[in-house]
Amino acid sequence: MSEDLRPTPSLADPAAVRERLQAWLGETAFAGQSLVISDFVIPEGTGMSNITVLFDAAWDDNGRRQSQPMVARLQAQGDKLAFPSYDLPMQYDAMATLARVPGLAMPMLVAQEPTGTVLGMPFYIMRKTAGLIPPDIPPYHIDGWIVASTPEERERLWWAGVDMMVRLHRLPVDSGELQAFAAQHDFPRGLGEQLQYWQYYMNWGLEGQRNLHCETALEWLKRHQPAAGPLGFCWGDSRMANVIFHEDKSGVAALLDWEMLAFGNPLQDIAWWIFMDELFSLGLGCPRLEGFPSRQDTVQRWSAQSGLPAADLHYYLVFAGLRISLILARMSLAKGDNSMVSESFASHYLMKVLREQEEAA
Repeated sequence: MSEDLRPTPSLADPAAVRERLQAWLGETAFAGQSLVISDFVIPEGTGMSNITVLFDAAWDDNGRRQSQPMVARLQAQGDKLAFPSYDLPMQYDAMATLARVPGLAMPMLVAQEPTGTVLGMPFYIMRKTAGLIPPDIPPYHIDGWIVASTPEERERLWWAGVDMMVRLHRLPVDSGELQAFAAQHDFPRGLGEQLQYWQYYMNWGLEGQRNLHCETALEWLKRHQPAAGPLGFCWGDSRMANVIFHEDKSGVAALLDWEMLAFGNPLQDIAWWIFMDELFSLGLGCPRLEGFPSRQDTVQRWSAQSGLPAADLHYYLVFAGLRISLILARMSLAKGDNSMVSESFASHYLMKVLREQEEAA
């Protein structure tokens, strides 16, 4: 994925935003603690979904001065965004709910402001989680700390992410906390609602243009919907680049980015994990790095540990390919570049995966 496909939303007056954030935090989460914000930075290439801000916070705690790196996520505004709607409070509440589940690695949340009255947009604050994040740009199969890791380390990282998803997917969606969360927020429930959403997304996101590969895949998905499967809490954007790993590469420190969450068949998370890894290696003509487990080994381990069926993996790989192809098309269009709207490496790899079952028959 090139930098041009990852436009960073901007803030008109970062200094004013810093002052307002400092004042708001000093009146809420750090009331009476002489909070000061410094090193206020907006990283480049953080995407169109939100504005990410990094800063250091210092405050008094019972007479001792404390400091902590923090991250703010601000809901981006404008006409050329990645999604037609963006519910930042839902993401915060999802992480807060899941953080109460023993064994699930979530960021440490500080506070949220869901109304937009302070900055003109909703936002939330979390403590910065120490660790290593696989790079998106360039993809981690091509450059970065994972390339420099050993095959044994790569295998351990892969399984750590899969095993953390198993913990998520074991959660019963009819539990009290998840039902309370679901009652407060609007997101897709079940495969049918998700397909309806992505039909709408294609019509909205391409603004009248067409991607015949995506149209073909979506019609195939509608015709071949599997029988009703298990319903679980799905992360949505379940890929290695949304995982913070411990600095010693021993396990998962936090799972990030919950804007695509749904109640659906949890197999879709594993399919997205696999497809995104393949897309940004094989889909770009680059071999996968030694040590990363195969599709079959991945889904077998996930199924054995979660107790969930994996027979519909091919279907959900196609579903993953449709979604990322449409998202990349939208991002390209939003940048004023039509080169990836009707044709892209993602939609070509989608069609390769779609044909796999036919070729194997």
